[in-house]
Order: sequence, then C-alpha cells, then structure tokens
Amino acid sequence: MPNDRTYIDSFVMIGKKGPKDVETQYEAEVLLEEMEWCGIHGALIAHSTAKEYDPMYGNRMLVRELHKSPRLFGVWTVMPHHTHEFPVPKDVVKEMADHGIHVAKMHPRAHRYPFSVDFCGDLLREFERNEILLMVEGGYCYNLDIFEPSNQVLLADLDAMLTRFPNLRVLLQGSRWESTRYTNPLMRKHKNLHLELSCHQGNHAIEVFSGWYGADRILFGTHALEKSPGAAKSFVDYCTLNDDEKRKIASGNITRLARLDRQPPAYPEKKISDPILALAKEGKPLNGVLVIDAHAHITHDNTEGVGFLHIPYGDAKSMYDRAQLMGIDAMCISGFLAVWTDYEEGNPIVVDAMKSFPNFYHGYAALQPQYVKDWKKEFKTWHVRHKMGGLKPYYPRTFIPYNDKAWAPWFEYGNRIRAYALIHPSPNLVKETSDIARKYKNISFILAHSGASFADARLAIEVAKKYPNVFLEITLTAVTYRVIEFMVKHVGAGRVLFGTDQPMRDPIPQFGWMAYSHCSYEEKKKMFGLNMQKILKRVRIR
Repeated sequence: MPNDRTYIDSFVMIGKKGPKDVETQYEAEVLLEEMEWCGIHGALIAHSTAKEYDPMYGNRMLVRELHKSPRLFGVWTVMPHHTHEFPVPKDVVKEMADHGIHVAKMHPRAHRYPFSVDFCGDLLREFERNEILLMVEGGYCYNLDIFEPSNQVLLADLDAMLTRFPNLRVLLQGSRWESTRYTNPLMRKHKNLHLELSCHQGNHAIEVFSGWYGADRILFGTHALEKSPGAAKSFVDYCTLNDDEKRKIASGNITRLARLDRQPPAYPEKKISDPILALAKEGKPLNGVLVIDAHAHITHDNTEGVGFLHIPYGDAKSMYDRAQLMGIDAMCISGFLAVWTDYEEGNPIVVDAMKSFPNFYHGYAALQPQYVKDWKKEFKTWHVRHKMGGLKPYYPRTFIPYNDKAWAPWFEYGNRIRAYALIHPSPNLVKETSDIARKYKNISFILAHSGASFADARLAIEVAKKYPNVFLEITLTAVTYRVIEFMVKHVGAGRVLFGTDQPMRDPIPQFGWMAYSHCSYEEKKKMFGLNMQKILKRVRIR
C-alpha cells in the first residue's frame, strides 16, 4: 500500500509565460494529472500572468483556475499600492479573504520596486496583523550581481524586513543548495521564516534543516511544472525523519500557515503496474532492480563543507548508507578534491572508498593536463594499479576544451582500455564531444547533466544520434519535468543513464525524478542500472 500521508505542494506556478520552451508544461489540467500520478493531494498555485504582466489581471485568471478542482488553493500575487497600480493593503486583505485565500506572493525584482520597509512596510504590516503567509523567492547573493535571477529577493532585504516585522510569516522558495551559508543565519535569527526544498536539494538537507530549525519550518514544495513533482515528493518519502515529522513537512505545516479550511480529498486506490513507481510511492528501496549511479563524487571523511559549499555526509560510509534507502547497488565516483583542485590528493580518496566498499564504488580518475608530468605513470597508478575504469576530465576547472590535444594522451589510453568518460558541459559541447566520440570509438562518453533543461537535452541528443558511444546522464537540481521522457523519445532508453551528482546535492530527488517519470518499467530498468552495467563490463584495463 502507498503511504497514507497527505501532500500539499507549497510552490506551484501555472499559466503561460515567456520565454518558454515548447516542451515545458504550464496548464492546470496537466498539473492535476501529474499530482494524481505522484500522489500529491493538493497544491497552492500562483499564476504566471500575475508575475509577468499585471498582478490584478493575473489574480483574476487565478480565480478561474481554482474552480477547476478542489485540490487547488490560491496564492495572491501582490505589490505595494503607492503607484496606484494595486489596492491599498486593507483592501488587498479583504479581497483575498473574499476568495478564501490567506497566502500572498511578492516579486519585487521582477516588478521593479524596492523590497524595503519604506515602500512595502504598509502592506507587510497588514499581512503580519492578519496572519497572511508571504511567499518570496530568494537566492544566495547579498549584493546585486549578474548571478542573481531577476525574480528573487536579496537575502539582506529579507533580513531587514523580518527584523522590522518579526511576526510576519514568510516562506522562502527557490533557495538553492549553494545558499546554506546565507540562509542559515536568517533561519536562526527569524523564527517565522520557513524553507521549501525544491531547489535546496543539499545533501541530507531535509534532515539537517529539520534538526537545526525543527520540522515545523520545512515545507514540501515542487516548483511544478518546471520541475518534476516526484523528485520533491521522494525527498520526503525516502528521508530518515520519523513519520510525524514527515507529515508536518508533507502538508501539516502549509495547512497551518496558509490557514487552509479544508483538506484535499484522497485519491481512489488504483493498481500500479510499474513496480518501480509502486515502490517509490511507498518510499521503499528498489530491491530486485539494478540501480547504478553513473555520476557521483566523494569527499574526505568527516567533511562538513568544501570550498563554496556546505556538504555534509559526503564520505564513503555516509554515501553508502544513503544509497541503501533507495536500493542503489553501485556508484561511479570521482573525488571532489581531485576534480576541483588536486588530483594527486583527491584520487586516493576514491581509491580508499573502492577498497572499503568493493564492487560498490567504481572510480573515475581525475587528471589535469597542466599538472601531469608523466602520463604513463598516471595511467599505471590510477587505472592499472587501482582499477579505475573511468575518466573524469573537467572543463570548468581546466578551461581546456575536450578536443584539445592536451587531453589526447589520456583519451588514447582510455580508447585502448575501453574506458568510460564523464564529460561535463563546455561552451562548445556539440563540436568537442563530436570530435572525441568520432576519434575514440571505444570510449563510452557520458554527457553529464543532459537533463538540465530541454535546451541542454537537445544538444546532447544531437551528439548521441551521430555516435553510438555517447550516452546521456540526467542529473541536475533542475529535475526538469518530462525531460527524461524527451530524451528517451529521441535516443531510446538504452542511451540514458541515471546519475545524482551526490553529495553535491542529495541523491533522493534525482532518484525520484526518474522513478516518477512516465517511462515504462523496462525503460526505467535500463536507465537505472542495466545501461551502466554494460558500460562497466566493457572496460579492459591492462
């Protein structure tokens, strides 16, 4: 039997917007179908037109959408009244109440107004007085720069607002896993600040944050229909919190904060023909189904963070334990230190993991051409002596194109041993990977993060269609809704690989993304493990 928790999604946008990929879904009807597929009973929805055109016009469109199903609850898009584009705060609250809505959302940067006490104070004071939940999307930069998406509030502004209005209930949406060192002081300081984790997929984040702040302040949200709802639902189902904590996160907290006057109805029981989907809905490991993570990393023992990233539980034992929750049978790993800074220090961390957990960890050796003095020595050390069948060249930390002659000695050796190589995207991905796939036909080239977006998937598909030794690996925080199905449609399930990029991010949402995809059971079996098993068996180290 599927678990009996009620799930209410706290982060959904529906409606047309621009620019939009032709494959991206946006309609309430699609949302409702996907909610039933995943077992998500209700959703708080805001309308894209209210953000991208006019809040009042978009809110009227929202009301029409709410009539489509009792599973939908409204989120009113608001802005300050001073320019006479929006009603005064008291009238805003009254209109919301007339529609049974107790949740508001602000987009200060998208709507080009200061998120400050002087400009927004009257509105937020009224929300605080009337216990209106305010939703904002927030990133990790305190200063305005090119990396901060235009729809997000600056966390320094949010800090100032919460300091001025300490009883204002706020849900921070869209915060990413890189932002923990910014969001942590805010969460500690402001007890009425809450987090949803659709983007904040940090390793063990749901358990870590519940331990730091209490499960009462963590909310289930999916960012549908941009993201896979099954990814976020799995994060709750497979985590190690107790059932009471999971119930709070799944629906209890948003029911309380949004003052929902009803619970969405249960779904009628249906027989699930796909065993993988059935197990995922129960939060059980895929025992009997081979699962190999084709793209993972590892940190040294007792690590809590590395460089720019809070990253706990990234050691061999912790990752092995996490894998058992889902039934992951093997992982292909490279050392984070080896990829990022120093392969001579980082590769031994992978070696130790392979020795401690034989047949579970498979190694990607990392090498940087600008530091290699003797290629033959490196081949003998990492591939021959330590049996690493994988190559992990990495453009973002070398700035050397993959078709550059600097990589040639390594690819030539990899071609002789029929190795597999994990290729992170580069600015000229199609040209570079086409060149090396054509030249080194015995290497299985795995294009990392192919599921990042439909645009990224198209680039990877273009290469894979030309070269049979090219494979598409899915992982990224984006967990793009329906992109796995899109890749299978164009290259077949035999060319798509499951990967998580753990412990950069938690493996559970990546797992749920594939488990809840609308691919067949046989297709999922190939992607989850059978494809990577064939790649591993091809290697002939000598």
